[in-house]
This record gives sequence, structure tokens and C-alpha cells, in this order.
Amino acid sequence: MIKKIFRVIRVLLVCLLCWNASGMAAIKLPAIFSDGMVLQQKSKVNIWGWAAPGEKISITASWSPATVVLYANEAGEWSTTMRTAGASMNAHTLTVSGSNTITLKEVLLGEVWVASGQSNMGFSLKSDADAKTEIPKADFPNIRYFSVERQYGLQKFKDAPGSVWKKTTPQTAGNFSAVAYYFAKKIQQEKNVPVGIVYAAWGGTPAEAWTPREVLTQDSILSQYIDRWKFIQDNVGRDSAAYQTTLKKWDANPSGKKPEEPQTFYYYKRPWREPSVLFNGMIDPIIPYSVKGVLWYQGESNVGYAKEYYQLFSTMINAWRAKWNKPDMPFYFVQISAFGYADLDAAAIVREAQYKVSQVMPNTAMAVTTDLGNMGDIHYTRKAPAGYRLALIALRKNYGQKVNFKGPEIRKIKQNNQQLQLKFKASAALQTDGKPLDGFEIGYRFGAADSITFKPAKATIAGNEVLLQKEAGAKAVAVRYAWLRVGEANLADAAGLPAFPFYKKIK
Repeated sequence: MIKKIFRVIRVLLVCLLCWNASGMAAIKLPAIFSDGMVLQQKSKVNIWGWAAPGEKISITASWSPATVVLYANEAGEWSTTMRTAGASMNAHTLTVSGSNTITLKEVLLGEVWVASGQSNMGFSLKSDADAKTEIPKADFPNIRYFSVERQYGLQKFKDAPGSVWKKTTPQTAGNFSAVAYYFAKKIQQEKNVPVGIVYAAWGGTPAEAWTPREVLTQDSILSQYIDRWKFIQDNVGRDSAAYQTTLKKWDANPSGKKPEEPQTFYYYKRPWREPSVLFNGMIDPIIPYSVKGVLWYQGESNVGYAKEYYQLFSTMINAWRAKWNKPDMPFYFVQISAFGYADLDAAAIVREAQYKVSQVMPNTAMAVTTDLGNMGDIHYTRKAPAGYRLALIALRKNYGQKVNFKGPEIRKIKQNNQQLQLKFKASAALQTDGKPLDGFEIGYRFGAADSITFKPAKATIAGNEVLLQKEAGAKAVAVRYAWLRVGEANLADAAGLPAFPFYKKIK
């Protein structure tokens, strides 16, 4: 009897081993390679996946007579490239064959952009100010949207299971990123090509969570983010216990201000904010999918460490480009908008850091949104202008259209008696939103004081200049615009593009 039982067990084990072997041999593609996908046109696109070690793999595509043949390595991984044809609205197939065959249908060749960041990128079309009129007409089957499922961790993620490509229809568009939707709509209308959006965003997340850990640890400034998180982990237990004790006492006898949640506890409850975990979970799985460039809308969650943002943001961009092996990959972003942060000066420093990135780093550009913000709500609802402004940047820089893609930029300040003459570089005449020009401040140094005192300045437009009235007898040493008074700022050009915020010393 016992021998019979052992024979049955052996048979079951053999069957199980055979089943595992056949499972391992099956060719598998990452989630981003699925029906309805958009591949970057006129490119050598990257294709990769998994199979049995040494397995022979053949790849064919309906747009090409060529067959790509390769073999999986010892770890069962494989990758290759395939040349794509020019964009068209015709659907194609992509077939990957080995021990099994996968045929992807409804494949389009067009322009692919990654859309990433935090909540203003994640802000859905159904919450947009124009949702009621826009969603019913959002019938763009050649705009495809791939939303990377949320996952995070210190380990590397090879795939984003559960993520799928979707066509843009009135039934699906409401859940899409409004900024990405308006960008894609504008690009398709102007270029008449399919557009693919690879969306990977998470509200309330800092840039360090989207940055590879190795580049943080190698930088003496940025390694502080890892140190801070270690401090949180080391101290959260003690802080949480003290907080809960104090909170219970307050609940029993509510008087005075309610105890505030310790910062360590706040962050500990949000582990997706830890440095690098979102890069690992939501960006690494889609690399090296061939894309045209990146759209980014983030910065609000880094206001608390504003002085480090330039170093962090520029390092993150370089790291993404290195991971994609595209050192010149376009990276376009939205400047954080008007909002009543607890520290308005810190928010201004983040905006200045974003502007500096756009000036210093090649193939970057920034869309300004000072006219769209809401000082009482960080999530303003008019997302169409932000998406369209990003599209204008791409149309100018990547698609050869000579469109005006940015508003007035300060170039020079000249003192003239009781006036300051501000010269701007602008593609169209200066104007306001119909209200008196506002948002300018003059910095004065009184007596022997080292500090600068800023005061609102009366401003008027004179051609492509702005004239500011100085205080009589005071020494003007600097001018700033849309700095602390970003909610009042209303200088734009005739195309409606807002002027760039600035802080500039008077020479």
C-alpha cells in the first residue's frame, strides 16, 4: 500500500515538473506589449520578453517583410529591436513565435509619450472644467492610453501586470489624465498620426520617489533623501505612540488645538513616497519601450525641500535618459501653478528651479500655468491649456511647426529716473487678461541694511516693455514677478501665453 502511494506521488511530481517546464518555456511579453498598443514610428523599437533558456524566438510584423530571429539567454530573457514604418491609421499585427505564438492585434505606428508626475498629471478628464462638453465628443480611437498599474517597492519590477492599452472613446476618456488627453488630442489634430500615452503618475508623490536609488546614493546632496527616510523608519514607533497617547487625552477632553500627526507617522503611512520606489514599480517596467519623450507635471510635493529641487529634478531627468539610453530624450514639464502654500517663498524657489532646468538642460522646456492656478485649491480644473501648451512645445521642438510655444521672458532691466524699464523677449505683443497689470514687486535696500524689502509696484505696458514706478528716494536693487504674488500675476502675450515668473537683480 505504501509503495503504491509513493508511486502515485512520483507520478504527480513528474506531472508537476512537466507542467512547470512547459510554463517556463512559454514565451511571455511584458504588459505594455498587448493588443491596441502604439509603437513609435520610423524607429528601431525595442521588443523584449521571457522564454525558456536558449529558446529560439521569431518576430514578424505586418508592416515589414523581415523576420527577426534571436535566442533567449541563460536567464530566459530576450530582447531585440525592429524597424517600424511611418505613421498611419492602419492597424497592424506583431507576432512573436517560439514554443507558443503571441499575435498582437490593432497595433498602430505613431507618436508615443510618457505622462508622469503627481496629482495634477493624474487629474482625470471627468473632473476637468470642460468634462461635460469634452467627454461626449472624445471619440479618438487612434489615441491609445496605457495606464501603468500602481505598484512600488525597493526591489526592481520587471513588469506591470494588469495594465492594458485602451482606445480613447466617450466611455474610456473620463478616467484618462486630462493634461495627457488634451496634449494627445492637439498632436493628433495637428499631425494626423496615432498617439500613444503611457501614463504613470501618483498623486502626492515627491520627485525622489521617481528617481533611481543609485543616483541618489551617489550624490552628497540627494543622499539626504534616503537618510531622511531612514530617520522616519527609526523614529516612527516612538512618535506614533506619543501621538496616540496625546490624541486619546484630547478626545476625552477636547480643548485647544487638536494634536498634529507627527511627520514621521505621516510619511510612514505613505510608503509609496519613499525614495526610488515609484521608479522601480512604475517606470522601470516600461523601460526600454521606445518613446518620443516625456511629459512631467510634479513639484508640489517638493516645496518643503525647495532648495534641493533643481539638483533633484535635473538628476532625475538625466537618470531617466540614461535608463532609456536616450541622452537627448525630450523632457517637457509644467511649472507648478498658483496656490496658497504655507511657504510661498519655497514654492517660488521650486518654480525658479523648474525654469532653470528648462534653460540649462538641452531638450527640456516648461509650460507656465500662473494664469490657471487657484490659490485656494492646488488642483485647478482647467487642464486643457496645460495640455495644449505642452503640445505647442512638442509641435515646435519635435514636429517642425513654427508655432509660438512660450510666453514673455524677462531679458533686461534699466533704471530711468523714477521708472524701471523691463524689456521682454516675446513672440507676440504684451497684454493682460483685461485687468490692470499686476504681480510685479520692486526690491529696495534702505540705508545700510543688507536685507531687501519688496513692495508691490504699479506697472504699465509700453510695447514690448513693462514700466514700473519706483518709490521716490528709494534704492531699487531687484525686481520679481509672480513670486509671492503669483495669484495676481497677469502678464501674457497676445496668444494668451503667460509670462515666466522671475527674480532678477538690477545691475
